[in-house]
Amino acid sequence: MSNSLRQEVLHCFKSLHRVRQSVFHGDERALTEGRKKINEEFSKQKHVQNVESIRELINYSKEVEHELRSCVIQAQEVKPEACCSSPEPKTNKAKKCDIEILSNARRLN
Repeated sequence: MSNSLRQEVLHCFKSLHRVRQSVFHGDERALTEGRKKINEEFSKQKHVQNVESIRELINYSKEVEHELRSCVIQAQEVKPEACCSSPEPKTNKAKKCDIEILSNARRLN
């Protein structure tokens, strides 16, 4: 593996860990499990030598990072069937508050 490709893999690894720390800030269990999963997935692919395969894995890593940033919401139950999400790290504004979780689903059933 070329030095630049190795640096790119290392950059993706570190970037995923930074996103994990940002997204799961304050949730020790999620932080620990996220760290384990990232380390496990990178370790499983450690043997890959094909440059094209490595490029595909790098792209996959970037997609996972995007999903974590855009789709994961940490929320805390504030009353039965309602929750309040934690503030976004960059804006410090709550994403949504007092969201009814199950009432809409129950109406559909």
